[in-house]
Amino acid sequence: MKKFFIKTLGCKVNQVESAYIVEKLTKKGYILTEKEEEADFFILNSCIVTARAEAEGRKLIKRWNKLNPDLIIVAGCYPQAYPDNLKGWGEKAQIKNLLLLGQKEKLKIDIFLEELPFLKGYTFSEPEVFIEGLSKEKEVEALFIERYFSRSRAFIKIQDGCDQFCSYCIVPYSRGTPRSLPLEKVLAEIEKVLLAGYEEIVLTGIHLGQWGKDLMPKQNLPDLLWEIEKLFEKQKKDLILRLSSLEVTEITPEFLEFAKSSAFLAPHFHIPLQSGSDRILALMNRHYTAKDYLIVLEKLYNLYPQATFGADVIVGFPSEDEWDFQKTKEVIEKSPLNWLHVFPFSPRPGTQAEKITPKVPPEIIKSRVNFLKNLGSQKREVFLSQEVGQIRRAVVETIKETEAQALSENYISHKIMLPQGLCLAKGKVLKVRFIAKEGDYLLGEVL
Repeated sequence: MKKFFIKTLGCKVNQVESAYIVEKLTKKGYILTEKEEEADFFILNSCIVTARAEAEGRKLIKRWNKLNPDLIIVAGCYPQAYPDNLKGWGEKAQIKNLLLLGQKEKLKIDIFLEELPFLKGYTFSEPEVFIEGLSKEKEVEALFIERYFSRSRAFIKIQDGCDQFCSYCIVPYSRGTPRSLPLEKVLAEIEKVLLAGYEEIVLTGIHLGQWGKDLMPKQNLPDLLWEIEKLFEKQKKDLILRLSSLEVTEITPEFLEFAKSSAFLAPHFHIPLQSGSDRILALMNRHYTAKDYLIVLEKLYNLYPQATFGADVIVGFPSEDEWDFQKTKEVIEKSPLNWLHVFPFSPRPGTQAEKITPKVPPEIIKSRVNFLKNLGSQKREVFLSQEVGQIRRAVVETIKETEAQALSENYISHKIMLPQGLCLAKGKVLKVRFIAKEGDYLLGEVL
């Protein structure tokens, strides 16, 4: 059977969908290889959130083309948002046997492979395009996955799409309108992975906090979380429930009530900030103020002072001046944020922000990005130092002869030195005490 190589760019949802694609293809007899030179065909599950991700995708395609494969498949966000641009580039770059699949089509990739004559050595000079619009899409396909690339944690896609239309973001055009996996299907997927032995579940979505708004009758994320809590309680095990990302406007009183009571919720909250300037937030079409953001994070911090608080920050949004940047710096300094993802502004064709002026000079953007990265590193350093001596739940990720690597419930990667005779199993939740700090890592001991 044919061997394939897959590369995933971008978000956790893409990673879940890639795991689904791999499982589908391997069940049909195709062989996954980790060596590009062995592959008969390639799959790129693409991302176009930034110009850098888009360029990385094109670079991969050109490299694969030199290996003279039977087929190159580019799937997901890139062809969905910019099909004509990608098709034209593929023709100009002379990419042979290029197949473009949209978001819906990539989940049926096995069917396209069966119908295409590429297995018989057929060559097509122009890219083949199969992309259906998502504007009227109302459902999320349940992605039942038995194994997640042999990961230690199970990722469950419960939602897709976004209609917030932040002025810098292409996602609504590449992912469509918000749509939710019904509660009973979410619970069925979780039950399946619990039976498979996973002890940490990560809920993912393009706009996770919008789960349930499109269902009839309408529901909200806390409704689902309470049901998952009940399901976890029945297992009589020390399980972990992690949320991938939430908007600050979705940290509602109902969510805070759940967070206060939950026995399983991971103390790890990724809440995008993007800017600390109210003027820039308004231009971004973000529906909160810096004060709102600080108030909400303070409420969560009071419940979970041990939590990792992460945020995305965009630097150099058009017209951002020194005052705007200082406001962002102040919010980060005042808040409990201790994990920053700092991005230079990347104009996306078709978005409102592409037209906003004046543009911030690249050298100023670079300087501000470096400043915030250093600030984030300093806050993380303080946070990790404070964790030495603390006891946390953790999931074992990798195991070597004398040590294991694990991820704590509050999102700290750490090493565990294994005493002779101690057997650990990948994916199992255990309790560790952090005993020392080494660089960006903590050292832990098993209790």
